[in-house]
Amino acid sequence: MQSPWKLPGRTACPAPDVLEGAVLARCPSCRNTFSTEHPGRQSCPVCGKPLVVPEAPAAAEPAEAGAAPAAGTPWERRDELGFWSAWGRTLQQALLEPAELFTSARLDRGAAQLGFAVLTTSVAWTLGQLLEGLVLRGQREQLRRALEALSGNPDLHRLLDSQMQMSSPVWVVGLALLTPIFTLVFLYANAAITHAVAALLGKARRGFAATFAACAYACAPLVFLAVPGCGFIVGILWAVVLTSIGMRIAHRISAGAAAAAVLAPYLVLCCATFLAAGSFAVAFRRATGQP
Repeated sequence: MQSPWKLPGRTACPAPDVLEGAVLARCPSCRNTFSTEHPGRQSCPVCGKPLVVPEAPAAAEPAEAGAAPAAGTPWERRDELGFWSAWGRTLQQALLEPAELFTSARLDRGAAQLGFAVLTTSVAWTLGQLLEGLVLRGQREQLRRALEALSGNPDLHRLLDSQMQMSSPVWVVGLALLTPIFTLVFLYANAAITHAVAALLGKARRGFAATFAACAYACAPLVFLAVPGCGFIVGILWAVVLTSIGMRIAHRISAGAAAAAVLAPYLVLCCATFLAAGSFAVAFRRATGQP
């Protein structure tokens, strides 16, 4: 039987509202399903009631065979840009344009990302210790004399002497040599705990390499360790925020999930710092003879 929509004598060219193929439609009155090639208002071929057949959804574009690999951060292209130029540009992007930095990071350049974190932290911490020794040395000496005048406890004198020795050039050089090891241990521990929390939340979508890249480039704000006094606080807080941004972009997850994964290791660090500060306070009270 000839379709009622095709009349004799008409050209084969379809009308503007004709679908490319037949689709199934259901009549809302009699609930029967029928096939039609024409969207819009028409009558049900079973019960004759008017109805509207919606337009067929546009076909989704075929997915690309594979996503283009990331171009790489300036630090990952330091052979092309130059060592110090690449380092400076990576710091600039991390602090001012973090989305661009984390989007361009490659997941197969973990060694380079580790090198960036170790270099940034080591250089900044060493400079900060040298500047702090020059700026605050006189104030430390005055504080020592004031505390010695208030208490004649020999334990306090030994405690103050040990504090002064730790700010000596020999200690600074020794700690500067150990800073790369401390940075490596902290970076892997931070990335491991962050990734574990993200995995528990079901948000570790691109593997440990993505988490490591986020944590490594988030060490960029630690360049503020070179600023005596408040540099440490600013650097740590900025690094926490930057790690959250990096996790969100690297794993393509929500900001809330990224924040939950990032704050876990810093919560552990805060608890450890609190316990260490409490232990130091108890030792100081005992040394000064306070109850």
